[in-house]
Amino acid sequence: MNPRVSSVEVRTRNPILQSLALALLGVALVAALIMGAVVFAVLLGIFAVGYLVSLVYAWWRLRRIRRRVASVDAAFSVEARGAEGKSGYIEGEFEVVEVTAEAARRGSGRPA
Repeated sequence: MNPRVSSVEVRTRNPILQSLALALLGVALVAALIMGAVVFAVLLGIFAVGYLVSLVYAWWRLRRIRRRVASVDAAFSVEARGAEGKSGYIEGEFEVVEVTAEAARRGSGRPA
């Protein structure tokens, strides 16, 4: 019977085959590096575009908010100029109504 030989023990002694295998391994390694660099560049580009889109969206939202605040401030300043003779508070009267325990249990009398 033939004894089993592991792949580690089977080594070729032919220098031409060794050189060819080494060259093939080098080409495969260079191809893998190039493919990895291309995939990395594509992913980096996707993330950069997404980041720029989110920055533009945030800038646009901030611009809209500032425009709304400016219009509200302008409206309040017009109202304030028109009400120069008036005071800054509203006067009124109020009356305290005491509630009994019976009325509190019944509620307002309106359906919920």
